[in-house]
Amino acid sequence: MSNDKHLERYPDPTDLYRRKEANRKNEAKHSVSEKMATVARLRDFERSLEDVRKANRAKRAAKEIKIHIKTR
Repeated sequence: MSNDKHLERYPDPTDLYRRKEANRKNEAKHSVSEKMATVARLRDFERSLEDVRKANRAKRAAKEIKIHIKTR
C-alpha cells in the first residue's frame, strides 16, 4: 500500500492528540468534588443500562443476536 492511500484512509492524528490534551487539561482543572459528581453520574448511567445489558446477554445466549468478529 502506498503512502498516499494510507493518508486517504487514516487522517493525520495530530489534531486528535491536540484535542485530547486540551480535554485532559480542562478536566484536570475541575475540583475533586466536581470529579466525584461526574463519577457518580456515570455510575448512575451505567446502572440505568443494566436491564438493557441483561436483555442483550439473554438474546446472545439464545443466539438471537450474533456477534461477528472480523478476522482477516
